Amino acid sequence: MAPLFIPSSDFERLIRAWAADTLVYIPSSRTGHRHWVQLSPESSACAELDGIRAVEPLKTFYFRVREIVATYPGDTRFLDEEPGFIIVGAKNCDLRSLDCLDRTFAGSEPRDPFWVSRREKALVVGADCSDPSPNCFCTLLGMKPYPEGYYDLAVASISDGLVLEVGSPRGEDALKVEGIAITSATAEQVAERDENRERTRQAIVEQNRKFETKRSSIQLVKEGFESPAYNKYVGRCREDAACLAICPTCHCFVLFDQKRGDGNERIRVWDFCYLRSYTRCGGGHTARATGNDRFKNKYVKKFDFYPTRFDMIACTGCGRCIEACLANIDMRQVIYELEESRGE
Repeated sequence: MAPLFIPSSDFERLIRAWAADTLVYIPSSRTGHRHWVQLSPESSACAELDGIRAVEPLKTFYFRVREIVATYPGDTRFLDEEPGFIIVGAKNCDLRSLDCLDRTFAGSEPRDPFWVSRREKALVVGADCSDPSPNCFCTLLGMKPYPEGYYDLAVASISDGLVLEVGSPRGEDALKVEGIAITSATAEQVAERDENRERTRQAIVEQNRKFETKRSSIQLVKEGFESPAYNKYVGRCREDAACLAICPTCHCFVLFDQKRGDGNERIRVWDFCYLRSYTRCGGGHTARATGNDRFKNKYVKKFDFYPTRFDMIACTGCGRCIEACLANIDMRQVIYELEESRGE
């Protein structure tokens, strides 16, 4: 479908109409950072569609930090009782994370019923970036700072409103709200959007010049497992797993059972490969006993295992890991030094 145009005021009315009977989440600033907040019809908050992505990755809506996945004895079948929801303003780094995690949780059997149900019920509205963080590096991985797919609708701010794109039949249906003015976008409006996109893309390219490598990140990680470049970062890493918790594509978890009343519950909680207890087995054995092995595992998983298994990098260049790291470890620098250590 050709690009459409919607005035900003009509878009606000549109999402408030959605919020009348559906959970709607929008990006809104608090204490200098963007966060996802629920929009109510009475709220004065407006969706902040410019700027960069929210602090919280989209996975938190679909893959909960902690949740009950089964109760027993009794009927352990999955009960799909959760309502659907709408996310407005997701950036391309987060949209791509949905593609990545779909391959993990829904791409083969057995499929995760919680993930599948939430994905099927959710409507996602993407939005262009306009003010990238110094830590953003999507272009370094061949991606763009604007929606390239995995959205139902996508919007891009221009001077007199929003250029709107439809990505699915469900997104097209969501536009059918009485009193909302939507027209075909003019060539001038599309050109303005494209100029804004190129300006943002160039800004991200320029801030990442010093991290550019001759070889791809996939090659460098695959061939550099024994590289001495890792060593100085292993000692700095605090193994607090902040980078993994905030990463939009990390998805490790652990299951445990607990007594509840006359029955039992099985709980799923996030787990992280940087923790010493990760993969610990009976007798105390662990597959990654050293900090060196644990530190490397993140890079191997994202740039070797995932491309081999799913034909895509499990990193979106969002920069959250850089911002969260208490040791100031920059993933871009680590990968750059993998090549530098080869003398190339």
